[in-house]
Amino acid sequence: MDYYVSVGLIAVAALLSGAIGLPIIKIIQLSGYKARGVVAWWKATAYDAPIRYFALMLLSFIASVVFVGCFSSFEYVRYCAVLPYVILCAVFLAATVRNGNCNAKFTGRVKRLFALNMLISLIPAAGVAWATYYSPYCQTLAAALGLLAPFTVIAANAVTSPFERLNNKKYVKRAKRKLAEQAPIVIGITGSFGKTTAKNMLAAMLGKKYTVLATPGSFNTPMGVCLTVNNELDGQQVFIAEMGARYKGDIAELCAIASPKYGVITSVGDMHLETLKSREGVANAKFELGDALPADGLLVLNGYNADCAALGARDTACKKLIASNGAEASAESVVIDGNGTSFELTVNGETRHVCSKLLGAHVAELAAVCAAVAGALGVSTDDIATAVAEMPPVEHRLQLVPSADSEVTVIDDAYNSNPVGAKNALAVLDCFDAKKIIITPGFVELGTIEKQCNTELGAQIAAVCDYAFLVGSRATDIKKGALGAGMNESAVSVFGSRDEAVAALKEITGKRAILFENDLPDNIK
Repeated sequence: MDYYVSVGLIAVAALLSGAIGLPIIKIIQLSGYKARGVVAWWKATAYDAPIRYFALMLLSFIASVVFVGCFSSFEYVRYCAVLPYVILCAVFLAATVRNGNCNAKFTGRVKRLFALNMLISLIPAAGVAWATYYSPYCQTLAAALGLLAPFTVIAANAVTSPFERLNNKKYVKRAKRKLAEQAPIVIGITGSFGKTTAKNMLAAMLGKKYTVLATPGSFNTPMGVCLTVNNELDGQQVFIAEMGARYKGDIAELCAIASPKYGVITSVGDMHLETLKSREGVANAKFELGDALPADGLLVLNGYNADCAALGARDTACKKLIASNGAEASAESVVIDGNGTSFELTVNGETRHVCSKLLGAHVAELAAVCAAVAGALGVSTDDIATAVAEMPPVEHRLQLVPSADSEVTVIDDAYNSNPVGAKNALAVLDCFDAKKIIITPGFVELGTIEKQCNTELGAQIAAVCDYAFLVGSRATDIKKGALGAGMNESAVSVFGSRDEAVAALKEITGKRAILFENDLPDNIK
């Protein structure tokens, strides 16, 4: 009976070990279920997570040995030597839940991955239970389960991935069949930045003439597109698919599902250099959209972005159009103020003065790009201009947020950040007559140029801002750039979290304009 008590406690320890793997499951999910995303996360966080699991193992082992040593005179202590690990593991799990590191989206795939991870966690625990039969003190080996937790998740993902790919094929097949049956006009939109704003803007323009379905939020993965088509496509005349790319071939995979006739590339920048390796790699990944378009299709490029405009020299089966000043589609005489962005929009040989509630020079650029597609699909210039004027701000993308304090203006640009977008955001902040404050963790996922870009961001901040509140591990590089550009050291503060930075804002009084630039994704610290 005593042996079965020990086996039961070891089983509990194994289940807790499986549960503490949830942060790893979350990162795998965010990485498109690619194990290399976990390795990239470990590198980006200076191996913080493996160190934590190692610390749990070491502390648990020491606690178990001490526990057995101190209470060895008690007859039943040898059957519960695993208790210190169970307690410490429960504390570890509670802390990760409290910090929001366990909040993976529990899709069907994650549930299956979690269940298999729990099962795999029982295998080494069974070995501990077997060893305990011969030596009860072997229960202290259960502490090793803590260190194994990340690797059981990776193993479970490796086992389930082939079956999940087969399972996904039925959703892809259903989506392709539905698109073929209903035959909407399909438009693919990709870019290093600006694609969600462009998607919303184009949907508003085309909505003046057609019924339109666009992928919601950032549903820019194969399953996100399939989910949208399978659940929401119901006779709409136009389907707009936002297409994201972290790896080579991602856009090609999306195009194979959606079969777009029209394509928009909003930008080529330094996003995802960790996985795409170079600016050329990013350009190649984005241009997979152009390669997929048919001969009677149209590819529109943002000529205001130099690297995107350069794609115009590449061969495609379809027609190409580059939106830029003096071109068939353009946005000129751009003015930005606290009310939004105004500019002269030209398309279809006609020019209209447009006032948008959205902030930033990129708004005018994207309007020209989207107007080129809308114009090609027969939307009038007046309707195009009206759609841009009526568009509400996009959440977390240079969004003016109402404040209870009349002296405070809040600009939310927290969705993500890149060197071009941050420069635009600072230009917007510079338009306000107030004390200018930025709260930012800087740039991530820029590979070998990340340090340089964050240092340059610091210099740009120094040219615009009165105060810089820097968050996280990249603050050192940003601060170096700001101080090097002449910003007073007393105006630069470093915080461990955004909440701490927000709390410190109360120390600044008077009229203030606060820019929230970037919010770190869950797989970055």
